[in-house]
Amino acid sequence: MAAKPDLEGTELTWPALAPEERYRRCAWEGLLIIQRTDEHVWENQGPEAWLRFSDETRPGWSGPIGRKLAEDHPDDFTADIPGALKLMAAYGAEVWGSGYRGVTHIRQIDEAEGRLTITDHGCPQWRAFSTEMRGRFPCNKACGREMDSVVKAGLGEDFEVETTHGRPLGDDDCVWRVLRKEKA
Repeated sequence: MAAKPDLEGTELTWPALAPEERYRRCAWEGLLIIQRTDEHVWENQGPEAWLRFSDETRPGWSGPIGRKLAEDHPDDFTADIPGALKLMAAYGAEVWGSGYRGVTHIRQIDEAEGRLTITDHGCPQWRAFSTEMRGRFPCNKACGREMDSVVKAGLGEDFEVETTHGRPLGDDDCVWRVLRKEKA
C-alpha cells in the first residue's frame, strides 16, 4: 500500500513561466551542464582527456539535433552550402541561443564554401566560462566538433566544418567555414 502524501500545512503556489522563458531557462541549464562538465574534465583529467571526451560526446547530442532539424525543415536545410549555413545558424542562434540574429551572420562564398560568423561576442557559452577558463580553454575545438556533427548528421557526410577564428585563438569573432566535398 502506497504511503499517503504529506500535504500538511498551507498550500502555496508559484508563478508560471511563459513558454519562451521556460525554453530560455532550459537551454541555459543544458549549456551550463555541458560547460561545467567540460571544465571538470579539463581541470581534473587534463586537456588531452578533455579533447577525447569532447570528440566522443558532442556528436551524440548535436548530431541528433541537426538530423531532426533537417527532417522537420527540409525546404530550409538543404544538402548544399546555403542549407548547411542555415542549419548551423539555426543550431547556434535558435537552439542554443548562442548567437542572436543580430550577431549571427551567414555568407555563401561560392558553391562549395560558406561561413558562419558570430560577432560582438554574442556567445553565452563564452560568457558562461569561469574567469580562469577564458583564454585557455579551447572552446573553438568543441564548437567546431558540434557544428561539424550537426551538418553531417543533418545533411550528410559530404560536408566538412572547421573553426577558423575564435576567442581562444585570439580573435574577437568566431568563424566556422563549411566546405562541400567534391564528389569523386
